[in-house]
Amino acid sequence: MLRRFLYEPLVHFLVLGGLLFAIFSLMGGGAGVSDRKIMVRAADIDLLSRQFVRTWNRPPSAEELQSQIDNYIREEVLYRTALSLGLDKDDFIVRRRLRQKMEFLVEGAMSEPQESELRAYLLAHESSFLTEPMVSFRQVLVSNSRGGAAERDARLLLTKLTAAKSSDLEAGDPSLLPEHLESVPLNRVSDQFGADFALLLAGVKLGQWAGPLRSAYGYHLVFVTMYDPAHSPRFDDVRAAVQRQWFAERRAAALDTQYRKLLGGFQVQIDHSAPSGTQP
Repeated sequence: MLRRFLYEPLVHFLVLGGLLFAIFSLMGGGAGVSDRKIMVRAADIDLLSRQFVRTWNRPPSAEELQSQIDNYIREEVLYRTALSLGLDKDDFIVRRRLRQKMEFLVEGAMSEPQESELRAYLLAHESSFLTEPMVSFRQVLVSNSRGGAAERDARLLLTKLTAAKSSDLEAGDPSLLPEHLESVPLNRVSDQFGADFALLLAGVKLGQWAGPLRSAYGYHLVFVTMYDPAHSPRFDDVRAAVQRQWFAERRAAALDTQYRKLLGGFQVQIDHSAPSGTQP
């Protein structure tokens, strides 16, 4: 009977709870009254309410708000108890989270950029926001499977295609590559055919067969019908992207400034003696 009693999960829970309470009493007994007093301020309740609205797109009912407050108190009790027990020590997750909170403080102090700032930023970093070149073309492949005759066969086929004065002539070897590509970004062409192919394609004259262009698959003859080179975008089209990059740069600079200021208040010593197993 006694053995069965000792194996009950509830008994384990009560014993563990008692131990934690005893340790907390011993370690936290000397804590100030403010450490044992939890004050739920009106500002805290307002924050809980706004967090609920952001999640559910509606204000909480009285019962739901009370549930939020109860959960806040529960979290605060467990948080303070964990600190009293030293559970935050040497915990890389806690360290990382606290670092993030320090960084959030910096982000919160950053003001939204004016439109004039974003326009000036776009002008100074125009190359980062150029539109992707677009191209439409048809390609005919003479496969590497032809061995040493592949390039020669491709040049002969180019002569026939040019004489036919048509971009619809059936020719070439079968492959899994698309025969027609309409209004696609040049980087997509690069992904499918290779960077060298895409670079050469950009220089092909419109409306005529050209080639052969080399790829990993063989020799291609191409008929380009449209090529729209990269150009400066309209501000309204890239405003969101400009603002993201502007904010990322300002954030990085602000965080570095914060770190340098805080670092000045510390004395840092580094032990450069190599630990066991570390190569010099």
